[in-house]
Amino acid sequence: MPDNVLDRRGLLIVSLPRNDPALARAAAGAGADALKVHVNVRHAASGTRFGSLDDEDADLAAVLDTGLPTGLVPGEDDMVSREEVPRLHRFAFLDAYITRLPLYLYDAGVPVIPAIPHDYPAGALRSLDALPGEWLEAALVAPEGYGLEPVADDLVSLKRLGATTGRRLIVPSQRAIQPEDLGRYFAIPHVWAAMIGVVVTGRTPKTIGRATEEFRRALDALFG
Repeated sequence: MPDNVLDRRGLLIVSLPRNDPALARAAAGAGADALKVHVNVRHAASGTRFGSLDDEDADLAAVLDTGLPTGLVPGEDDMVSREEVPRLHRFAFLDAYITRLPLYLYDAGVPVIPAIPHDYPAGALRSLDALPGEWLEAALVAPEGYGLEPVADDLVSLKRLGATTGRRLIVPSQRAIQPEDLGRYFAIPHVWAAMIGVVVTGRTPKTIGRATEEFRRALDALFG
């Protein structure tokens, strides 16, 4: 990620349930440090089907106009093409599951953050130094756990991922994380960012603004 606000610990990223500038403005106004948007994805938690880079381009441009650093999920089964890579330099980072991540995305000129799924082989973690960068998205909750209360094993899995790889971890709100839970997550030294999405933000500007403000307040209490 760029050497600016995103270089400090205690970051708040808001993953938008739609590429909607009204949602982006709500998150920005409530204290988000960065945003995340999507293309070529059917997002399981939100139920949203995000179209291609061309389909989403106008909405993406409007989100970027908020001025917040904005990361992009460039796809899953479908992915932005090699020919589209020059269009990705406007994003602050790219974020995709490591098992779907084409190597040509590393040519985009912005940081690439592999997302580590719950079923990624533990024995492969020590070999992540084959990939450039210093960040991972710790997407370690199995789908049947989405939206449920956090459990103790979540922290154990995060600690193992951070200690094994030495990378800065982004924790997405696959669980129904509450602001008061953040102290436990950030007690793990490699946890650098919380990324809240539809599980905790809801889908409207009002609910996104409220959740962002609550998580911002909790993070400021920890790191302010």
